[in-house]
Amino acid sequence: MTDKIQFNYIDNKSSLQLLKILQIKNFPNLFRYENQVKQQNVLSFVDNEADPTIVVLIDIFRGQMNVFPLNVEALTNTAKSIDWSNGFLTEFKNNPLIKWDEIFEKVGPDNKIGLERHFKSTEKISIACVSLEYETLFIESLKGYFKNMKPDSEVFDALTLKVDNIQEKINELKLNLDENVGPLKYEDAKTINSKWQYKSNESINFLRWSCTQTISAGYRINGELVSWIIMYTDGSIGSLYTLEEFRGKKYSCKVVSYILIKFFENGFDLPYCFVRDNNISSQKVMRSFGFKSNSLVKWITGTP
Repeated sequence: MTDKIQFNYIDNKSSLQLLKILQIKNFPNLFRYENQVKQQNVLSFVDNEADPTIVVLIDIFRGQMNVFPLNVEALTNTAKSIDWSNGFLTEFKNNPLIKWDEIFEKVGPDNKIGLERHFKSTEKISIACVSLEYETLFIESLKGYFKNMKPDSEVFDALTLKVDNIQEKINELKLNLDENVGPLKYEDAKTINSKWQYKSNESINFLRWSCTQTISAGYRINGELVSWIIMYTDGSIGSLYTLEEFRGKKYSCKVVSYILIKFFENGFDLPYCFVRDNNISSQKVMRSFGFKSNSLVKWITGTP
């Protein structure tokens, strides 16, 4: 008989404290957990705070779920325990610990759709960064409700950069900078969105948020944005891009250097990114900074 899992909401402070327990219990892929919680852009839910077997993080901007199971049994039980026909967040709507007004104010009216889909019958689920070894298990566990489960055809290399001495690394990265590199601006979102492979009706709103964050980087020639990289709401960096006519000039190295400096200066310790496994040029750039492969992952979506 399946043990029904009951989730409890925990705040950001408790989520960071929980990380120590998750590490002791050898939860996989925790490199994605800490940055998301530090960003304070997720709602955190755990089955048992003292002895966890599964953690679910929901991105408040995009509605993506990040699932951290200790084992297969926890994943299977969770998928069967959630009342998807009622929405994952519905039972937490009146939870006094969750300050919904503040959350929706932070998200803004243009980005509410990501969270709102979890307050009703779940019409679509999006699970981020599923390791290839868990892909089939996720699909099998969820297809009881989500009849149309679709793994992304693209495979991403999850790259992490471990740094022993952060200040030394910052000093090294500063040698790559010049006066043309700096943070992105709100109006840059239009340019970035036009070149973004995953452009959608909602993407411009998310990119406007990314372009107004301290942790971002753009390179400009005579005022024109020609190369950029952003930090996502999950704490990863990515979407590295240089306009075709400006490639081969190492502008990408300058924006990566700048965003890593800002990443470290803002209290983050472990940069990570997702690069398509067949994107040779971006792989080469990120690995030149010391990034190494952690795992291969996919995004999975599903509809009833």
